[in-house]
Amino acid sequence: MSVLAAITLSLSDAGEPPLPFSVDRRLDGSNIPSVFSFQTWNGLKSASLYGISGIAMDKSELSLTGEEVDLSKYVEDAGGIHGLRDIDKVRGWNNIEYGAGLSGKNTPATKLSMNKAFIPPGGIAKAHIHVDFDVMIFLLKGSVRHEFGPGCRKSVVHSAGDMFYIEPGLPHEVFNCSDTDWVEAIVARSDASEWQNIVPYDRDSE
Repeated sequence: MSVLAAITLSLSDAGEPPLPFSVDRRLDGSNIPSVFSFQTWNGLKSASLYGISGIAMDKSELSLTGEEVDLSKYVEDAGGIHGLRDIDKVRGWNNIEYGAGLSGKNTPATKLSMNKAFIPPGGIAKAHIHVDFDVMIFLLKGSVRHEFGPGCRKSVVHSAGDMFYIEPGLPHEVFNCSDTDWVEAIVARSDASEWQNIVPYDRDSE
């Protein structure tokens, strides 16, 4: 059985899919140890909370101060063209910090999302799988090592200026190669919900 099939089967048996990882920050903004967290899925909330149509943030993705952030306030709607001018860090997920980005959470997008990602020095985005969506990344600054495949036993390094594509269903863990410099990258996904169709992966499972 493939990794993706096994995950799909386990989610089906459980009756409720898990949310992605918890944000590794306390409410005061300080860091806490990284852990895997299969939280109970309570369904996608209506984005009417933010006055837009689409998908709202859930409690697994918070601002850098530990509060939920209104992503729509960063976007200007010129009447069908939605612009984002502030791309600096405003929220975090799985040890990666992100700008507000463009997604179904702050635009009418239904099939695409894009944002800027920042990995801190020595940072690790814990092993996970993108379920049924494509990811393309343009690395702007720094170098990252992906450990990937069954058991994450393969490895590849990309550096600033590189672009790369991650296939759906591929287990991978992401490492900032530097202990002193941040990684910065533009991330595009064929999923307007960003990371709500991502599941944790146990490197020791195979």
